[in-house]
Amino acid sequence: MRGLAPRRRSGRPRRRGATMVLTAVMMTTILGFVALAVDTMVLAVAKHQLSTAADAGALAGAAALADERRFAPDAPLDDIMAAAHERAELFAERNPVLGRPPVLYPNPSNSPDGDIVLGYIEHPTDPNSPFLTDPSLQPLFNSVRVRAVRSAERGGIIPAYFARAIGFEGTALGAVGTGSALVYEVDGFGSDPDTNAGLLPIVLDKNTYEDMISPSVTTTDQYRYDPITRTVSAGADGVEESQLYPVKNGYPGNWGTVKIGVSNNSTSTLGAQIRYGVTPQQLGTYPGGKLTLNQTDAQGNTYVMLGGNPGISSGIKDDLEAIIGQPRTIPIYDPAGSGGNGNNAQYKIIAFQPVRVLAVSFKGNPKYVIVQPAMINDPTAIPGDPKPNGWTSGGGLIRLHLTR
Repeated sequence: MRGLAPRRRSGRPRRRGATMVLTAVMMTTILGFVALAVDTMVLAVAKHQLSTAADAGALAGAAALADERRFAPDAPLDDIMAAAHERAELFAERNPVLGRPPVLYPNPSNSPDGDIVLGYIEHPTDPNSPFLTDPSLQPLFNSVRVRAVRSAERGGIIPAYFARAIGFEGTALGAVGTGSALVYEVDGFGSDPDTNAGLLPIVLDKNTYEDMISPSVTTTDQYRYDPITRTVSAGADGVEESQLYPVKNGYPGNWGTVKIGVSNNSTSTLGAQIRYGVTPQQLGTYPGGKLTLNQTDAQGNTYVMLGGNPGISSGIKDDLEAIIGQPRTIPIYDPAGSGGNGNNAQYKIIAFQPVRVLAVSFKGNPKYVIVQPAMINDPTAIPGDPKPNGWTSGGGLIRLHLTR
């Protein structure tokens, strides 16, 4: 009797442990990619934080350049430029990079190769407009360039965590930002639900305003505004002044106050606009919630008509005194095209210009409100054309931009 035939064994030998070897190889590869990703992410975070530091320093320095002392012929430019350097350094170093602040080297000589450089860009929004640092252009300086760096000498290199296994300890890294303080014309005001517009409901004729800002015409200079203490005192400061109220060419029964966003001004309404500004609801009565020069005359000039108020009350004296030293924007009107009596007076507004209220008197004659050109940073103001020489052309609307 035959026995059962033995089973045949498979011809393939068993490869015990092959899966484990493959898994080990794959894990090594995966861990390598993870390590590379972590180190790459650290570099990306450091680059972003360096950019933030450079941008913060550049904007802070540019803000310091927007100093109203630059209006005066004898402006302390050296002090203003030194303050811009200091603020740029301070704000850049307040932004840590991987827990350590970037280290910026002072550059008091304003060398073009320094970490903090002040300069002039004629057209800051044009990337091809050069950054000029010639000292002769210092009165026009409007931009600050900041270089933020982490290196072995400046707070330590950006470390590598996993690449050290192959001998790579880390790398130096830097970023550059440029901020500019631009001066714009004011094209009008837009309604902001959270902010009143700093628009004074008192007009000034264009000839008086142009005389005040013209270098060839001498008006008066009796008051000094200190932008450090924000106070007004007697004495000249090199910035000429004008009488805002009552207007020289006031029409019969009207003293240059106007209705903005209201059909009829009571003394309390007028006083509130003087003290606190024009409300969003009042601006909301204009098309699109914007008060702008939205009409065009036969000569192609833009304008808007504002109605006048009949008479004036001494009740606004306290409100005017409350804003002494503060900037406001006033409507500028063209006497040609304006006219009327009392409540029927109409003013042809051709521009909006920032001024600062310096002095108020309602006692005896003459009564007056004295103003001088100013800078404003009003979020409700609508920027118009930039003013290339804004520091010397009667003030304007300041906006800060990252331009490089």
